[in-house]
Amino acid sequence: MKKIIFIVFALLGVGAIKANPPTARDSFLFIANEIKAETDKIQAEHNLKLQNLYQAMAQNQQTLTYKELKGEYDAAYLQALSLKIHFKEMEEEMAAESQFNVTKTRYRKGVELIKMVYEKVLALDHHFAALQTYQNIAQMSNPNAYPEFQNAKTILDKKSKQSSNPLQLPAILATNPYIAVANMVVGFVVSNTGNKDKDTEIEKIACIMDFTVRMNADLSIINHETGFLRSTNTSLKDESAALFDEYVKVIGYTTPIDRCRKSDDWDKVYEMLDVYVAEMEAQLKKAPSDKSVYKKQINLEFSVERLLDYINKYSAFVSQGEKYYQKFKGIVSTYENQTACAGKLPKQFSDLQKDIDISIEKFNTSYNISELKGSKLKDLLYGSSLE
Repeated sequence: MKKIIFIVFALLGVGAIKANPPTARDSFLFIANEIKAETDKIQAEHNLKLQNLYQAMAQNQQTLTYKELKGEYDAAYLQALSLKIHFKEMEEEMAAESQFNVTKTRYRKGVELIKMVYEKVLALDHHFAALQTYQNIAQMSNPNAYPEFQNAKTILDKKSKQSSNPLQLPAILATNPYIAVANMVVGFVVSNTGNKDKDTEIEKIACIMDFTVRMNADLSIINHETGFLRSTNTSLKDESAALFDEYVKVIGYTTPIDRCRKSDDWDKVYEMLDVYVAEMEAQLKKAPSDKSVYKKQINLEFSVERLLDYINKYSAFVSQGEKYYQKFKGIVSTYENQTACAGKLPKQFSDLQKDIDISIEKFNTSYNISELKGSKLKDLLYGSSLE
C-alpha cells in the first residue's frame, strides 16, 4: 500500500492547500473580492489536481485493459486494479477537501466581517455619546434657560409686584415653554411699563420666544428619535457580541469579542479554525464513509448564514439612521426666522445643524455598507461574481 500511495503522490504532485493568515480590512467589498479570489484559487488547484488524477486514471486504465486483453492477471494487474479503486476514493476525498477549504475560507472571512461590523457598531456608539448638543436640546427649547428671558422675567416680576392684583403662575405652568412665553407677552402688555420700554424688552427676547415656541416640538422629536437610534445601536452591539460567541463556539473558542479585541487574540481564532478543518480532513481520510464529518462542515456553513442575517440587520439600521438624520436636517432647516434672528439664536442650534450634517456623511461613508446591497450580500461569502 505504501508503494501505491507513493505512486499516487508522484503522479499527482498533491500538496496541502495553505491559506494566508487573514488581516483586518476596512472595506466589505475588499473582503468580498478576497473571498472570491481565494475560492477561485482553491477551485483552480482542485481542478489541476483533478486533471492530474484523471491522467493517472487513464494511464492506469490502459494498463488494466492491456492486461485483460492479454489475460495477464498477475501482480502488476492486481496493483493496477488496486490503484483504480484508490483513485476513485481519492477523487471523492479531493472533492470533499476542496469544499472543506472553501467553507474554511468563508468562515474565516466571516470572523473578519464580525470584527469589522463590531468596530462600526462601537464607532456608532461613540458617535451618539459624543453628540453633546442632543443632551442640551431640552434647555435649547426652553425659554427659561436663556439669561435674556430670565432678565425680562425679573423686570416683569418687579412690575407685577407693584400691581394691586399680581398674577403668580403655579410652578408647573411656569416651566412650560408655551405658557412661559405667553405669560411674558401678556405680562408686558398689561404692565404699567412705558411703551418704549416694553418694545425694547420684548425686542431683546423676541427671537428666543419665537425660536423656542416654533422649534420646541421639533427639537423634542430629534431628541427622542436620537435616543431611539442610540438604544437600537446598543442592542446591535449586544447582538454582535452574542453572534461572535455563537459563531466561534463551533470551533471551540470561548473568549468574548470585547476581550478578544482588547487582547488582539484573533490569531488564536484562526489557529483553532485550522485545527478544526484539519481534524475534518483527517477524519475523512480515516473513515471516508463516516458522514459525521459533513455535519461539522454544516456547522461552519450554518454559522456563516447567521452572519449574513446579522449583516442584513446592521445594513437596515444604518439605512434607517441615515433617513432619520435627513429628517432631522429637514426639521432644523424649517425654522423660518433663522435669517432674521441670526446671531440671536443659541450656539447649540448651529452646533446641532453641523452635527446632523456630519452624521449624514458618516452614515453614508463610515458606517454604510451599501456595497453589499441586494444579491451582493450573499456573493460576499459565497464567492459568486461581484461585478
